[in-house]
Amino acid sequence: MIPSTLVPTFKRMLVILTACVLQLSCALVFAADNGVTAELHAFKVVSGANGPQLVATTEALPGDTIEYQVTYRNGGTTPARDVLATLPVPKGGMAYVAGSAAPAKVMASLDGKQYAPVPLTRTVERDGKQVTETVPAAEYRFLRWQLGELAPGRSATVSSRMRLDGASKQ
Repeated sequence: MIPSTLVPTFKRMLVILTACVLQLSCALVFAADNGVTAELHAFKVVSGANGPQLVATTEALPGDTIEYQVTYRNGGTTPARDVLATLPVPKGGMAYVAGSAAPAKVMASLDGKQYAPVPLTRTVERDGKQVTETVPAAEYRFLRWQLGELAPGRSATVSSRMRLDGASKQ
């Protein structure tokens, strides 16, 4: 049972999901102006008799894993070149599940500006020495795939899983 004080947090997850849909669709069409649209779907990952199953959802509770699938479709009459698929990691306690991106060749960003292949690394100072460490996947804020050329009438789908770890962080 969800305490009534947390219900607004879960309703915000729906708002965040809706915002992601609008951001993906508007950003891609506006930036590329090439007839490419993006359609986002969210699925809760649940245990099934034959392994994990995907169930369409608009809500998430702490501990739930959600798989986001984004289909990029070229509705234009010419090829769309250098198509980049970007999937934001929703704020409010959602964290990227390492290794769940498909296609597996994915880049990530902590700020939405600088992207690098996963796993991300950073240089930190420890005991007076510079060391390279792996950035925890939970810190990733954006995922990006290079889809290349998308022919007219063709589509490409990318996906990733995110886990809701707890109550929304303001």
